[in-house]
Amino acid sequence: MIAWIQRRLGWVGLMALGIGAIAAYFRLTQLGHQILIDDEWHALHALIRLDYQEIFLSFGHADHSIPLTLLFKAMAETIGLSEWRLRALPIMGGLVTVALVPWLLRPWLRAYEPWVLGLLLALSPILIHFSRYVRPYALTIPLTFAAVIALWRWWHEGKREWIAVFVPASVLAGWMHPLTLLFTGGALLWFGLVSMKDLLRHRDMSGLMRVVPPGLVMVALSSALVLPPLLADPYSMAAKTGVHQLQWTTLIRAWELVAGVAHWGVAGPMLVLAMIGAVVLWQREKMFVLYWLFLTTLAGITVVLLNPAWVHHALVPVRYLSIAIPWVLGLIAIGFVTVVQWLSQYNRPAMTASLAGGVMLAWFLGLLSVGPHWATYGQFNQFAGHMRYHFDYDFVRNPFSVVVDSVEMPEIYQTMADEPGDWTIIESPWRFESHYTPFSGFQRAHQMPMKIGMLTGLCSDWVVGELPYEDGRTQWSMTQFVHLADLPEAVDDNAFVVIHREPMMEDIRAVPEVTPCIEALDERLGQPWYADESRVVYKVEAGS
Repeated sequence: MIAWIQRRLGWVGLMALGIGAIAAYFRLTQLGHQILIDDEWHALHALIRLDYQEIFLSFGHADHSIPLTLLFKAMAETIGLSEWRLRALPIMGGLVTVALVPWLLRPWLRAYEPWVLGLLLALSPILIHFSRYVRPYALTIPLTFAAVIALWRWWHEGKREWIAVFVPASVLAGWMHPLTLLFTGGALLWFGLVSMKDLLRHRDMSGLMRVVPPGLVMVALSSALVLPPLLADPYSMAAKTGVHQLQWTTLIRAWELVAGVAHWGVAGPMLVLAMIGAVVLWQREKMFVLYWLFLTTLAGITVVLLNPAWVHHALVPVRYLSIAIPWVLGLIAIGFVTVVQWLSQYNRPAMTASLAGGVMLAWFLGLLSVGPHWATYGQFNQFAGHMRYHFDYDFVRNPFSVVVDSVEMPEIYQTMADEPGDWTIIESPWRFESHYTPFSGFQRAHQMPMKIGMLTGLCSDWVVGELPYEDGRTQWSMTQFVHLADLPEAVDDNAFVVIHREPMMEDIRAVPEVTPCIEALDERLGQPWYADESRVVYKVEAGS
């Protein structure tokens, strides 16, 4: 089969197909079963509570992405909102990144470097996570990266199509996530400084005449979108700055997230490869290396000075500086190919290709074996977005793992798993925050499909982490959530409905009193199949 594909497509097509298949597998596997969690609820909470004008004029206490939230609200009030519709844009952005970045960097890459970079992008756990997560990062990375490269190409090549890429990509990315303007604004500043140097040294104003007009257009459009919410609701941003400080250990953990592995037997050599790649690229085009160093340093210093909330946790600065991740992976790819070429000098020419292939295979198998890939996607897991998988790739050290794994799964779950037939567990009430959600740990043990039961409409008004019941304007088509008020008709498969009488973890947020919920379910479903002081379980068969 592979030989037939190779004859049809050639080796280039075969490698592209293989990298694309790897990227698609990790970004799409089990995606239809994923339960929305953590920051994915920011946009949902905003569109539930706010109208269009209020969304446009505030970044919100929890930083919803304004254009995405406006889009989701429009979808919810027209065609309906489902998990797949929420995830469509991040998935497309993540897959596009794998192909787009090597193509954009092709003037600076040699030999097998674009293919190694493509494979690194396809396998990057943090980029996989962004692609599967209903947040703007999977979109802002390709948009901002393309904008930064486009401005460089326009300046040096003079082709107008590059500036036609820079302006809209910068504006859209900045509206989705304003911190991306640190990179695109830094790129404008770089060429502004180059122009000023020409003016001071040679009295040449041509550079300024070139860079100022597109710069003014970009700044004006970005200001029209970003300034209104900043001015209308300055407290939202002010409340999230000057809170925490970056620590030295944060840098170490951040490198592990970028490298995709917490094991320093792999992360350490990857850091060395990045350094080698930087030296090699410096020899090819010094100013391009300085350009990226300037952008990343400017953005990094700004983030440090802002002291945003939770910046001491590595995942936060990695998100804020995520535009540089493909650049770093590109340096690693250059360093890897350079090392393989050095090693090939000591082998016969016929062994060079096999040596390169063998080293590459061993390296990527090492990444997979000690990285978070199989722990996250290797078994049935509806909580792949849970912070236990992404906050720190050392699961023993990861505080989310420690907290969640400390909650012992009750024995009744194993009894439900042993029940003949196929069963789904409907859990209620729940917390959308990772550190209040032990269900992810339970599922790793019982491996039964889950849904979240909404109390809204049965025994309580709307609370955060739930969807409104019978909202006349909003249409929900969420497959992983079910309103308990719609039972038993809403059950398509055999289901156990679990109502927890008390929180399983320490909680700072008040939860609805569930006794009225249990009484209401008794009337709908009959007496519980199981009950103790901590929970009741109803057994609902399909078609009942």
